[in-house]
Amino acid sequence: MTPGLTPSRGSGGSRGGPDSGPTDRELGLDREITRRDFVQLAGAGIAGSALLGCGGEAPGGGGLAVPGMASEPWSDALGPDWYGPGGVGDYASSHGNTPEVVRSAHWVRDGRAPSGETTDTGERFDVVIVGGGLAGLSAAHHFKRHRPSGRCLVLDNHPVFGGEAKRNDIMVDGVRLAGPQGSNDFGIRPPTGEPDDYFTTLGIPREFEYAPDAGQVKAPLENYGFMHWVQDQFSIGHYFGGTRRGGRPGWSGGSGGWVSDLWGDPSRAPWTPEVREGFERWRNARVADHVPPDAPGGPDNPGPWLDGMTLKAYYEDVLGLPPEVTAYVDPILASIIGLGCDAISAWWGMHFDLPGFGLPSRYDGMTFHSFPGGNAGIARYFVKDVVPDGIAGERTLGDVLNGAIDFGALDRPDQPVRLRLGCTAIDVRHTGAGDGRVRVTYVHEGRAYSVEADGVVLASGGWMNRYIAADLPDGHRAAYGHFRHGPILVANVALRNWRFLDRLGIAGCFYEGDLGFSCNIRRPMYAGDYRPVHAPDHPTMLTFYITFEAPGSSPVDQGMAGRTEMLSMSFTEYERRLRAQMVELFAEGGFDPAEDIAGLVLNRWGHAYVAPGPGFFFGRDGAPAPPDVIREPFGRVAIGHSELRGHQNWTGASAEGRRAVETVLDLI
Repeated sequence: MTPGLTPSRGSGGSRGGPDSGPTDRELGLDREITRRDFVQLAGAGIAGSALLGCGGEAPGGGGLAVPGMASEPWSDALGPDWYGPGGVGDYASSHGNTPEVVRSAHWVRDGRAPSGETTDTGERFDVVIVGGGLAGLSAAHHFKRHRPSGRCLVLDNHPVFGGEAKRNDIMVDGVRLAGPQGSNDFGIRPPTGEPDDYFTTLGIPREFEYAPDAGQVKAPLENYGFMHWVQDQFSIGHYFGGTRRGGRPGWSGGSGGWVSDLWGDPSRAPWTPEVREGFERWRNARVADHVPPDAPGGPDNPGPWLDGMTLKAYYEDVLGLPPEVTAYVDPILASIIGLGCDAISAWWGMHFDLPGFGLPSRYDGMTFHSFPGGNAGIARYFVKDVVPDGIAGERTLGDVLNGAIDFGALDRPDQPVRLRLGCTAIDVRHTGAGDGRVRVTYVHEGRAYSVEADGVVLASGGWMNRYIAADLPDGHRAAYGHFRHGPILVANVALRNWRFLDRLGIAGCFYEGDLGFSCNIRRPMYAGDYRPVHAPDHPTMLTFYITFEAPGSSPVDQGMAGRTEMLSMSFTEYERRLRAQMVELFAEGGFDPAEDIAGLVLNRWGHAYVAPGPGFFFGRDGAPAPPDVIREPFGRVAIGHSELRGHQNWTGASAEGRRAVETVLDLI
């Protein structure tokens, strides 16, 4: 263990007893560096809004009133102690779900409304788009393409556009580091000249420059592929013997520790022979050997058959694999689609090219890329297109990614597309008998306003649409009953150096610990003057995607329990747990949390992913698939959100946004 990181002796404010682990002082919780951004941010405004987005400080001003959400209503008590620091720059006040976003969403869910009258702004638009994530921004882009002289308003509930496609910026010793808040990675598609060829229409490059590898340690370019799909291309370690190991079935004993290149030589894993053999069968199984002749879709089309069961049922009941294999896949699956194998249709295991299916890979020859701040880069390209003055500079990679956001330019009356931030839609309804105009009521800074439009695109998620769409047909409401959602916590830890990873010979890892299951650093993409040095002695960003799957309970209960766990904990408690987790993993390499951690930002996403269970893609018992029902417009309203694809990614979001806005334009 690193010198100074001794077990707690009851000093320094540790939460545990004498043997509970490092003290708060040893973990660096007494250092001011991770809170400095928070102190600066607390007095800063953005686009005319306060820190919390739309309503100033939360009542009570500091974290949850009672642990475990005992306060009523608990969301009203969220404050700065819960939210934590946000880094620097334009995204500092908008990392994950802000306290105001959580509060406003729960007002809608609970049928509460702000006090006072609703002010009609007198504004009339061709189309109002609810939601400024990638689906909403794509809808705005296609609106402008079809009606360059029209009038479109985008309402977004966060202080900054992008939805989960936002970034964290943290300054470390004069170096700006960027990490994704959520949405991350993309592949490069060949030019087609079609309207959805966004690399061409938005001016996104198809070639990128990355920092060179640092010695023998090969770092991924993004934060997903290393989990399975391109793991063999990078320096990835598996840590056995973590805090959750005790008594785990399938272990053969031993002290655990680090194993590199696990799948190159699985014999080094501390598994029993039966578990090791199970993993071997998992990696070599073929779905074609198991599809019954009378399966829905037939033997040559296993999709409908697989969509009738969970991935756990396929792995354990059809393939006969041990539960340790399913447990290994659970967090990987949850990190890309919300929940684990017992909640997700087996079709998605095949769709994601997970082992056990033996089909040609969809990802052969594909390089996974990531902008410095993840898919915030794509969101910024959309905004640069619809509001050219909204981001300073030209339409070059460096300017689009690094240029300052001009918040005042986003909502000017004389432009075809306007972005209005910090505004939560609370009611969307037709003013006539289903074919008239549509009134949209929203809350901004605690007051309600309304605008009218010829048509509306709901580019927001079903967890909100089912409450705010007053005219939502019964069939749509029933279909939304099949939509389950899982949370994700994305933690970006700014490091002064990563010598401890270099000593361990890794750039990313898997582990069984108290918090999370994987993390990695990236080889940074260069963009304009953003050219951080990639070397062990220099700063870097370590990113965790922390999942909350809970196998054994229903998908609804898993989602609720995960959100409760994620939202009920203060920033400081998460920081303490994360630092302790890093000590357990990296102390062998010389990691010292007090010296090596320069900053930390948490991004909490309560409904990060739709978690598609059996029947989501093909339907069940002769009923249509739930997304197909939701895609049907009602009156002059159409819904377009990435969750309708089951797998929420930027291409699906942009496609659903385009479909919805073109549907509305046809209707009006």
